[in-house]
Amino acid sequence: MADTHTSMNESRYLLHGIKVDGGDVEKTGGCPRSPRAGGRRRRGWMVVVGAIVVLAALAVLAAIGGRHMANHKDLDTPAAAGYQAGGANEQEEGREATSSSSSIADEKKVQVEFFVMSRCPDAVKMEQTFSRVVDAVHSIMEVQLSFIARLDPNATTGAVCKHGEYECLGNIDELCALRHRLDLPSFWRFLGCVNSRVEDIGRGRDLALRCASAAGLDTAAFLACTNQGEGRALFRQSVENAVFAGVETSATVFVAGKKRCVEDGGWRECPGGYRPEDFIRDICAAYKGSAPPPSICAQYPRAV
Repeated sequence: MADTHTSMNESRYLLHGIKVDGGDVEKTGGCPRSPRAGGRRRRGWMVVVGAIVVLAALAVLAAIGGRHMANHKDLDTPAAAGYQAGGANEQEEGREATSSSSSIADEKKVQVEFFVMSRCPDAVKMEQTFSRVVDAVHSIMEVQLSFIARLDPNATTGAVCKHGEYECLGNIDELCALRHRLDLPSFWRFLGCVNSRVEDIGRGRDLALRCASAAGLDTAAFLACTNQGEGRALFRQSVENAVFAGVETSATVFVAGKKRCVEDGGWRECPGGYRPEDFIRDICAAYKGSAPPPSICAQYPRAV
């Protein structure tokens, strides 16, 4: 069926320089592994042509900037220095965003890390399960999103996603919503809102902006994050986290640094159970902060 949202959302894809080819959402089965390495032949000739253009541009810039280079001997070429500085600035944006988010969090909070894909039905199911968990114990938990994708420096977003380019953009939307949340429940309201129309995740700013506003997020900061280097840097860092952890199946959740459960066409590897109360119990037990825990934790023993 034709995409009725394409024309109204075209501006976002022009801004990102992305061809509108989002891929389909998997309706059945799990969302395992990282995506296939498709389209390499098509990109091959594009890389060759791009390299020729870049080399020609560098030659022209080197000729024009000769005298300028003499005054800046620490740089090999102005063009190369500019490119490296731009990349460093974008990476720094990601680091600053991550460190700022961490600085406001109680270091004693229980870390809950989700390894997911934004358009994966298994991820939606796990996030729905954690809705009650967040309501109950959000004051003692901190959430991290690590998206499962294949890193690719030639991709516009820095990675290739299993469910297409729309998913990569949806991943960025969710990371920016988490970064600019009012609190954890507000982020989960955003997540529930976009998950209610999973087929539209990443297709444009309409759904994400409406959900950000409804959840009480700073919409200006959210949009700036999704459309600029901050969001892409957060996404690359997120994928690197998943690669480092060696997790390839969406959806997988870690609690307090330990693998806790997998939803992959059904719950598995969940020794402590997979009901909301099971996760609440484990988060309460793992909490070691000095501030009083939520009253619901009185039902469960504290970790010793």
